[in-house]
Amino acid sequence: MKKITIFFIIILLLNVACSQLKPLSEKKHSVNTELENIIDYSPFKTAGFGFYAIDLNSGEVISQYQADMALRPASTQKLITTAAALNLLGPGFTFKTQLAYSGEIIKDSNYLDGDLYIIGGGDPALGSKYFDETQGKQFLGEFYAEIENLGIDSVAGRVIADARYYGWDLVPPGWSWQNMGQYYGAGPSGITVYDNYFSILFNTQNYGDTTQIVGTEPQIPELFFNNSVTADSISYDNAYVFGAPYSNRRIVNGELPLNRSNFKVKASMPDPAFVAALQLDSTLRAGQIKISKNPKTVRMLVENGDGFSETNCKVFFEKLSPPLSQIVSQTNVHSINLFAEHCLMQIGKEMGAANQTVASADSLMAWWQKVGMDIEGMSINDGSGLSQYNVITPRQMVFMLSYMKNESKYYKEFYNSLAIAGETGTIKKMFKGSSAEGNLRAKSGTITRAKAYAGYVTSASGREIAFSMVVNNFSCRSSETRAKLEELMIALSNLNK
Repeated sequence: MKKITIFFIIILLLNVACSQLKPLSEKKHSVNTELENIIDYSPFKTAGFGFYAIDLNSGEVISQYQADMALRPASTQKLITTAAALNLLGPGFTFKTQLAYSGEIIKDSNYLDGDLYIIGGGDPALGSKYFDETQGKQFLGEFYAEIENLGIDSVAGRVIADARYYGWDLVPPGWSWQNMGQYYGAGPSGITVYDNYFSILFNTQNYGDTTQIVGTEPQIPELFFNNSVTADSISYDNAYVFGAPYSNRRIVNGELPLNRSNFKVKASMPDPAFVAALQLDSTLRAGQIKISKNPKTVRMLVENGDGFSETNCKVFFEKLSPPLSQIVSQTNVHSINLFAEHCLMQIGKEMGAANQTVASADSLMAWWQKVGMDIEGMSINDGSGLSQYNVITPRQMVFMLSYMKNESKYYKEFYNSLAIAGETGTIKKMFKGSSAEGNLRAKSGTITRAKAYAGYVTSASGREIAFSMVVNNFSCRSSETRAKLEELMIALSNLNK
């Protein structure tokens, strides 16, 4: 009897030993079962799919499939950008906007014999709706008060907006015509204002009738619209705006709801710096400060040969942005393309790159390579993921997540910038009633025929897991793809190994 018992104990120990030798990624468990379902999912037959998940503490691979396939990351690209920005600039970094004047102030007559300048420093939050302290026109009130404190009531020159800080290329070269006119296609500027979008106001009437454009907010002079938007029996905005930076012509098509007045359609600003100059000029005139000439930007003066020359300006006020940690949080929770592009351009500044998106993107990749990432196959062309030319592997994305958890001083700020499953941001409506709700933190990504998720989750067994999953060129609806990937993330949360 004892011999039989000893025999079975030996067999049991051998089975346990063999089981322990087998990597978790090759074992039969809930994640691999769900992974097999996704691999066999018929709408993914022609798709590119990659997945990688690791235990952050042990480094053990939980599960993987084509982890080295370079795929379009969509907005999960923002994590690569914002993580590097936190490490390079620090969470307390602030952007700045300066007010200055040229010439001299004639005290006896309260007269500025010169120009007023807004000098941009890349602040993405001037007039931004995303922060209580920046919303609306608060900054204009501050600017007016500081100018009034100079003791002047008239200006010989004009308000000039100097947005050269990031150069004059407003749109990353990889962005498509389909995107750049939309509000989410607003690019970075040395002077960014009101999140770099404006609203086109429409009046709509009967079904099938062409709509009427009745104005814009804020007002932008000399804008021309080719409008083919019609009224339709819908309840939502289905209008699309097309237009290039610095162009005053916008093409608008699509449909809007019937019988509406001043229905707002958001679009990217042609020239944010010029809008800032216009707004300050209007505020000063309303406050009875006389301005002799019309507002301009440095770019306009240079291109028109209108007498601009470098001058020694006297800075008299400096406005700081919210700290970078708050900007990164808004970027990742609400997936704000504009903020991500500002982070990328500032990374380029920090690393000595030229004032161009391409040069800044090269600097971003170089930094990740410096800290140990294998960047083979990676191609970064913007900061936000809107470009169709970005490609990143799931393994590279998980390297970044692991680096932030195990190497960076700023993991807390980074982790807190991610949306909470079932509660906030772009994953607010997902994971309801599952173990992932309130547990998983992630960034989602969606562009045409691309869906991605990357982030952190704690499994049922207590493992801290970093994961990345990406699908490109699926043949089903985006919502169906989201549902399949949601099941895989829930399986990670349910893992009891």
